[in-house]
Amino acid sequence: MQYETPWGMPTPVGGYAMAAKRHMHEYGTTSEQLAEIAVATRKWAALNPAATMRDPLSIDDVLQSTMISDPLHLLDICLVTDGGGAVVMTTAEHAKALGRKPVFVRGYGESHTHWTIAAMPDLARLTAAEVAGRDAFAMAGIRHDAIDVVEVYDSFTITVLLTLEALGFCKRGEGGAFVANQRTAPGGAFPLNTNGGGLSYAHPGMYGIFLLIEAVRQLRGECGPRQIQNAVTALVHGTGGTLSSGATCILSNR
Repeated sequence: MQYETPWGMPTPVGGYAMAAKRHMHEYGTTSEQLAEIAVATRKWAALNPAATMRDPLSIDDVLQSTMISDPLHLLDICLVTDGGGAVVMTTAEHAKALGRKPVFVRGYGESHTHWTIAAMPDLARLTAAEVAGRDAFAMAGIRHDAIDVVEVYDSFTITVLLTLEALGFCKRGEGGAFVANQRTAPGGAFPLNTNGGGLSYAHPGMYGIFLLIEAVRQLRGECGPRQIQNAVTALVHGTGGTLSSGATCILSNR
């Protein structure tokens, strides 16, 4: 970071802004498409009584919010909140004996490509998530169409876009079109970040634990008005550093 911080690079938002700008340059991605993610996530938060931000949000609201690091606006950026979470892992036999629906780890993968943004192999391509997702799907032995609900780290709206492409839910450069028309919102074809995400639910610095918790709750059918009906399999993906590392976990109640 000695080559970035002295020259005024705001961390981490500056690095994510550079990735967003590069993606826009290469593929024509727009700020409106990024805003679709923030708006859809807020709609999920409105269904979650524990969410920090539940007021209605529009595309214009996002675009008119303060520019923090071009092209990322204030509402493209995650919250800063208190909070904490935990999961308990045990054997399948013990889990079944507890009298609650168990959730099983079907596959996982992880990867790390760089630390500072200047060393990222490709600003418009989240290589760490590609590797982690590939390994998780291979271990789980399933295809993308078997995933019922997706929970991915949303430190910034661009993080979501890059992650969806890297995990193979859409092709590179097509993330903007993929999330258009509120596809990831409640009632949409692709349930994503169903608790409201880091953008609207909470973000106590390390958010990844909440991805796992929400996925487990969805697979147990505990989510009330935001419940995805008949959810069997969930994919969880966390991002670390400045788009530096990725970890993918595929969970199932079968």
